[in-house]
Amino acid sequence: MISTMTPYHEELKLAIEIVNTASKITEWFREVGFQSYQKEDDSPVTIADYATQIYIINKIMEQFPGDQIIAEEDDNSFLDHKAKRSINSCYEALNIGENINIEKTLMKKDKYSKRQWTVDPIDGTKGYQKGLSYAIGIGFMINSDPKICTIAVPNYKKFGKAIFIAEKDNGSKFAINNSEFKPINVSPQSQLKQAKMCHSLHYDEPWVMDFATRAEIANFVQIDSMAKFCMIADGTADLYVKPMNKSRSFTWDFLPGILLVQEAGGTVTDLQGNSIELQNDKCVVSAPGLIASNSIIHDDIIEKLKGSEIFNKN
Repeated sequence: MISTMTPYHEELKLAIEIVNTASKITEWFREVGFQSYQKEDDSPVTIADYATQIYIINKIMEQFPGDQIIAEEDDNSFLDHKAKRSINSCYEALNIGENINIEKTLMKKDKYSKRQWTVDPIDGTKGYQKGLSYAIGIGFMINSDPKICTIAVPNYKKFGKAIFIAEKDNGSKFAINNSEFKPINVSPQSQLKQAKMCHSLHYDEPWVMDFATRAEIANFVQIDSMAKFCMIADGTADLYVKPMNKSRSFTWDFLPGILLVQEAGGTVTDLQGNSIELQNDKCVVSAPGLIASNSIIHDDIIEKLKGSEIFNKN
């Protein structure tokens, strides 16, 4: 259950319903197979990304037609006849394809509104392609100020499908396999060298492990997707250090995880301890990386990072 008395109850309720069904789409494609493509920036995208994003946008537009959509996939050149047939087959199998115009819905993201939704249909596409961890993330902002988020992680820690939610000033919660939502909090770990650290499976840099070595950290979780933020928020891990490309860091990648960790009692900053700003579709940082932690060890992390290779190069 979620409270009906909070300011963004309707938006949160919708986002929960959407990520729940969206995870059925992604898992359907994992079961039957899917086409993969290479985007202009050399990052991968699959037909499941498109099917999921199109469904999510359609559902948001049904309830909030005046809102702005800020979503990852914006190239419809891959949507040939075969791709559309595959998407429609998925919708029909799951009984969710209510006459969705596939191309028109995908591109319905150009108008501006102070009410802004962020959509990451599959975060961790490389993991998804390999049958590993991935997540689906939805966020909602008012003038770039995060208000709610939902993250679905199929097969979270092998327990089943987890859905994580947060609403600004109302805490973070999660549910496994559609059970009741329960509050979550970051860990009480106070010793950096005893901390468990999350880091990326496919997008790491050498300086990340250089930092871990100097901090004497020996306990690691290496996975794809914003599931790492979820592990900080629920206390499974204590810190997450992520390299970021300052010119290619987008709101849909970070809003859900940042809000989730903060509402669970954690802290998220760039590598120098500066706050991370969201400006429409951009995630703005002054240093090329992000730290999410349980707050208690955050200052120690920043201190250890000061001698890191990433700063020695600059």
